[in-house]
Amino acid sequence: MQFPESMKAGRFLFSTEQDYAGRLFNVTKRSIENEDKEVALLRLEFEIFVIDLDSTPIAYSSTSGVASRDIVITKLARSDQVLAEYAKCLGVKRPHEVKSWYVLERREKQGKVPWIKIRFGKPDDDHRQAFEQISGLEKPKAKQIKLSSSTSVREKFWRVSEVCQLLRNTNNKAPSEDTIARFVDRHQLNFGEQLVVRLTPRGQRQVNWHLCWHLWEADKCSE
Repeated sequence: MQFPESMKAGRFLFSTEQDYAGRLFNVTKRSIENEDKEVALLRLEFEIFVIDLDSTPIAYSSTSGVASRDIVITKLARSDQVLAEYAKCLGVKRPHEVKSWYVLERREKQGKVPWIKIRFGKPDDDHRQAFEQISGLEKPKAKQIKLSSSTSVREKFWRVSEVCQLLRNTNNKAPSEDTIARFVDRHQLNFGEQLVVRLTPRGQRQVNWHLCWHLWEADKCSE
């Protein structure tokens, strides 16, 4: 199986000419060497959707891509203009408190997940794209969120054994099928049929390799 060149660096490249919708699905604390317990590094992970303005009502189609940003929380975070913008868009009232950001995960589990509108910047040498501009976005209704068509399902969804060929663990080796199966089981709770489908009632599970790749890479970064 051949994967697009753009995926080899573990990045999903987004257009810089349009706005996307981002659904926050994870807030992860990352390890740092600082002794100051009041300093924390958090990673915000978003599932990215294309905004179809030609649909009535406006439709949101999943790209199967994940984008993340790292933020530093300190006592002075309240005066940080960029962080204040994230707090405003995500509904965080006390941005200088780490626990206020963790509340976002509880809201996600309660079905009150925050969404934002994102304009991506140009990719750097490592294929990373900054969030050039963000703004608040009202959570779309269920009928506005489009699932993959049967055609795109066949293009994006592959057997676990095939997805293993793409992924690499921290030792740069392909993980076992059992490892990936357990990994998929864990994330299926959040992503459902966006991550895993069965094309026939008794058929093998098919995994969205785009989404699985990004979840796997994000998981490695948080280790």
